[in-house]
Amino acid sequence: MSSHGHSVPRVWSLSPREIAADGTRRIGELGSLYRLGLIIAAVLAAVGVVSVIAGPLLQGYSDRSVWTYVTAVFFFLMSTVAAAPCLSVALRLARGHWRRPVNRVAEIWVAALIVPAILFFLLQGTHPTSEGRSSLWMGWPGAPWLWSSIMMIALVICGYAFLYFSSRPDFAILRDQVDDNPNGIFARLAGTWRGTIKQWAVHDRGLSYIGVFYVMLFVGMMTIISSDFIIGMVPGYHSSIFPVYWVVTSFQAAIALTLVTAAVLRKFGGAEKYLELDQFWGLSKMLLALGLLWFYFWWSEFIITWYGRMPYEVNFLRFFFFDTYLWLFVIVIGFCFLAPLLGLMWNFVRRSYTGPTVVASLVLIGILADRIRLASIGYTIPDIYESYFLSVPDAHYPGVFDVLLTVGFIGAAVGVVLVAMRFIAVPSIWEMTGGLWLRSQRKYKKADVIVIGKPE
Repeated sequence: MSSHGHSVPRVWSLSPREIAADGTRRIGELGSLYRLGLIIAAVLAAVGVVSVIAGPLLQGYSDRSVWTYVTAVFFFLMSTVAAAPCLSVALRLARGHWRRPVNRVAEIWVAALIVPAILFFLLQGTHPTSEGRSSLWMGWPGAPWLWSSIMMIALVICGYAFLYFSSRPDFAILRDQVDDNPNGIFARLAGTWRGTIKQWAVHDRGLSYIGVFYVMLFVGMMTIISSDFIIGMVPGYHSSIFPVYWVVTSFQAAIALTLVTAAVLRKFGGAEKYLELDQFWGLSKMLLALGLLWFYFWWSEFIITWYGRMPYEVNFLRFFFFDTYLWLFVIVIGFCFLAPLLGLMWNFVRRSYTGPTVVASLVLIGILADRIRLASIGYTIPDIYESYFLSVPDAHYPGVFDVLLTVGFIGAAVGVVLVAMRFIAVPSIWEMTGGLWLRSQRKYKKADVIVIGKPE
């Protein structure tokens, strides 16, 4: 049974033809709220571009600290828009039925992967050579610039391939229902797709392979980022736990972003028939689990340094947690750990629309604060070639351009997703109609329940 004890979801009373017609209608209709959101996102994107040109680019690469907030927004976007497709991959591999409306909500964010990719190549000029400091490259020729660039390019290509192959059956549906021109946009995107048994078999297997490969590339890329941008910039900082913390918190942010996106689509996007309590309940349980993992990995690293408390370790603790960036850390631990724990530990909160959405919004704020804290740490240490952490630098406060470029590039990512939703159905038409063939509504005592069959 897939209803988790709730009433039968409304979507299962629809026919495949009705779901296809509804998805086509939502693609074709451009409401006033959509246009307003697109205009706001375009304005913010323009502000972000102007700010990064007039700020960091104009000042050059001689002072790395001016690139702190470019790095922070890059960290945040990699931890959200780049991580969200990993949730879709995990849910597909788990093959739970409740995840069908959620998959496209998560994977649509890969459309915005171009934004952090652009920021990544802008930040390449801030990277010093790996010689004389902590590095995972071990003297590889061209490191760190060449190999990290190859990883980023591979991640972007794999991400867009994953989104395209996932959307191809929907393109064929839209081709048949929307395109009057055989050479229209949906006809070109659908290609030769006719929905044959062989095509479906290749599609399902290929989507799983591409998805798993994307997750591997994402974990590898985030390991490189945590090493090159943070660990390698702090003298005497050696940690095998921090890269895992970095990846786990990104998965937490991916779930939070998907929850907030689902709430917005349910409220303003006409997707209330698809995104019901089952989806919010399932995602909130995952968000609670990742909140507990946040504390586990943070504590595993923190307690080692706290127990030793050598002079340079005391400076490290003061800089990271208890002095320079104390208030940012308070926001992080409050929103990334305490909010999921104290909010989602209650079943009546998890089994609601408002509770998981509010907690997910707080988690996103906490992740942004964490990425600002870590970017400030990595980009404001005067001498990264010292043997140990001998002094505690002052905090780096944002200027006007820093605030504008942070808001601007987040708005740019949202704008790219809004444009993508003009062509890609959210939720997925083929996943929703495919679920209809696997379900049967039956009576169980006094309740109507959904019985799910699994073909595998």
